[in-house]
Amino acid sequence: MKLIKGFITVIGIIGILVIIALVTGYYLYLLTPPIQAEMYDPGQSREAFESFNQKFESFETEVKDAVDAGEEKELSLVITEKEINSKLIEVLAEGELPLREILVNFGKEAFMIYAKVDVPGVDARIGAKGQIQALDGGLKVAIEDFDLGKLPLPQAATNGVEEVVNIMLKLRLADWPLEITNVEISNRELTVVGLTRTAD
Repeated sequence: MKLIKGFITVIGIIGILVIIALVTGYYLYLLTPPIQAEMYDPGQSREAFESFNQKFESFETEVKDAVDAGEEKELSLVITEKEINSKLIEVLAEGELPLREILVNFGKEAFMIYAKVDVPGVDARIGAKGQIQALDGGLKVAIEDFDLGKLPLPQAATNGVEEVVNIMLKLRLADWPLEITNVEISNRELTVVGLTRTAD
């Protein structure tokens, strides 16, 4: 009888600990990621939104013209924090992404992102910090830190996010007739430099 009571007591204690862990995990999930404390809002404006579109369209036209002319030409695109955040407001308004909020900062040689993801029940708050590099003619993202609320995540989670991001980038840039040679983050700007690919 004592053995049974002891067994039940142990199970009860384990059950209580599991409930405490679940409640604590849920509470940490709801909190704002630590990365957000390092960020600031550069603001958004119609002028910055139009500037982003104009720069990107001009860049695409230059790439196309160089490729059509068979020229191997070095081109660069410079995007500011305010421009990218202004553009993201439009992307959110389109409702095609499961995001409620998103903020991007270009720090010292690194980017930081905070986003509120639309999840059934309670929105997930995520934060990420990392670098963007030119690699094999494309882009590679190296994520230094990834936060989901204030949950303690294993390194494997960060590695998994990094891998998914890089797969998506590779697919999006697969048909782009530009070999990216350099990427730089400085002065609150992202600069991408590339060399147009000519037909063999």
